[in-house]
Amino acid sequence: MYRFISAFIILLLIFSCSPKKLTPEEIAKAKTEIESIANAYNKGIIDKDTKATMDLFSQSPYLQIIGTDSAEVFKSLEKFKSHLEVDWELLTVSKVYDIRNVAIQISEDGTLASILYESPWDLTIANQMMHAILRFSWTLIKEDNQWKIVQGMGQFASVGQS
Repeated sequence: MYRFISAFIILLLIFSCSPKKLTPEEIAKAKTEIESIANAYNKGIIDKDTKATMDLFSQSPYLQIIGTDSAEVFKSLEKFKSHLEVDWELLTVSKVYDIRNVAIQISEDGTLASILYESPWDLTIANQMMHAILRFSWTLIKEDNQWKIVQGMGQFASVGQS
């Protein structure tokens, strides 16, 4: 009897400590939430809304963002915010098109995710209008039950050069 109870307690501990796997419905909901983060980022950029944009990012000490220029490596939210504010003085984004070529991966326990996507933008830099395709890759973590960007990068895609 003692062995049976001991085995039962051990099995109970093993199964209660294993991470809960997301259901297909929870995965679909998480993917929708993560895609909305990408759209909210684009909206924050076009609106030059610092607060809305910064609210999408994690407060984690592991935050790292890599921009489109080789000097743009940000390991703090404050430095990234300062850089965005300088960028917004230099450029104007007049239109951001729908995101496309979206790929989202979510860990089985729903605590870590990634999104890869691209989005055409119309922007003006130094009084020169241009149409560009920006590509983004974000890693997201759950903080207070909300998805937050903890790492990522953006790049301008060349057109017709491959």
